Amino acid sequence: MPYSHFDIETLKARLEQARLAGYIYQHQQHMLILQEPAAENGSALNNFVQHEHSSDQLGLQFGLRLSEQKWEFVIGITHSNQNNHYEIGAGSLKGDQRAFNLLYAFYNYPKGFYMVSMPLASNASQLEAAIQQQLFELPEMDFLKTALKINPMGEQVAWMSSIILQIALEMKVRIQTALL
Repeated sequence: MPYSHFDIETLKARLEQARLAGYIYQHQQHMLILQEPAAENGSALNNFVQHEHSSDQLGLQFGLRLSEQKWEFVIGITHSNQNNHYEIGAGSLKGDQRAFNLLYAFYNYPKGFYMVSMPLASNASQLEAAIQQQLFELPEMDFLKTALKINPMGEQVAWMSSIILQIALEMKVRIQTALL
């Protein structure tokens, strides 16, 4: 289903009715961003993941963008760490990036902002491939390769990457369900 039959007002109303976020921000006439995303039980969604050794932290934000008459699922990712040599400000964001807030957390300041997009109708494998290609393969994300834990079967698992994929998939499915 391409979801192309939804205009932005109808889409926003459906997302608000589903209570996916505390607020849905409309950026121009082609983008909706979920501010203060909510978990299924209505509590605040944990949208941060932090490496236990390097202090690198990623904050996830979710939205929808109308592109060429088709809705896309968009993830905005803020990368923070304790490197005090530089930080980015809201003025550094360009184009559709400006629809997102720079997430500040704990003692870290944002050092990078990345966007991942895919068709809203994409399946779990397509979502994983898009995140892999558009985020995990970036040289700035090399720290994800060292975020490993041992699962109950004794296998090493890239836990930060797994959590990012899980949170993104859950939010995309919840958005799709709200539009049924």
